[in-house]
Order: sequence, then C-alpha cells, then structure tokens
Amino acid sequence: MTALSDPAPSSGAVRVAIGTATGARVSEHFGHATRFEIWEVGPAGSRYLESRNNRPACGSGCGDQAEVVMDASVALIADCKAVVVSRLGECAINRLTKLGILAFETDDTVDDTVRQLAAFGGLFSAEAAA
Repeated sequence: MTALSDPAPSSGAVRVAIGTATGARVSEHFGHATRFEIWEVGPAGSRYLESRNNRPACGSGCGDQAEVVMDASVALIADCKAVVVSRLGECAINRLTKLGILAFETDDTVDDTVRQLAAFGGLFSAEAAA
C-alpha cells in the first residue's frame, strides 16, 4: 500500500491508527508496536493514508526513559480519533484517554477492523468527537 497524496480527512471521516506488523492483521501490542497504519474511516467508506514508524516503549531497553518513549508513541497518533491494537496496558489507555483517543483491542484482519469501525456510529458521534 502507498500513502495517498492528500491525508486530510474527508467530511465526516476520522483518522484511525492500527497497530500491524504486516498490514494484514491487527497484531501489535501498543507498547510493542513498531508501526501504525493510519486509515481514514467514515460512514461513506475508508481509505489507507500512510504508515508511521514507532519506537516501542515496552521491552525497548529504554529503562527510565520508557515514559518518555510512551509519550512519543501517543504523540505519534495524536491526530487520530481511535487506535486499534492487539493489546494495550493501563499506562497507554490513560494517556490516550486524556487526548480523547478511543482504544480498541482485536486480533481481526485490518480489512475487517476498518469495516467494523466504519459501521460503529459511536466513532462519529458528537460525544466521540469531543
């Protein structure tokens, strides 16, 4: 997949970060993710935008810098309304929640995940947008 030239979300659509090693399946734990695919998801359809490389916070040998690295992972996807990963811990959930980013866990394929998100009205509601 290649990134589209215009990554600005379409009307009614939101950006979603998906933790995937291969692009085929949601496979990455948030703290171990080396890559996030960014998708534009909306009721009228979805499209792949780009891939963002990430320095994992967990198990990366960061020691006392792990919190700084976790903050960088969250900042990397701060323009997204939601993140979908295979697992995530309380530390990540707390940081994401402070930014209003919804967090989901699954081991589905990326295609199925994008379809399910597009059908989830809560992602596009006024409350979710706040």
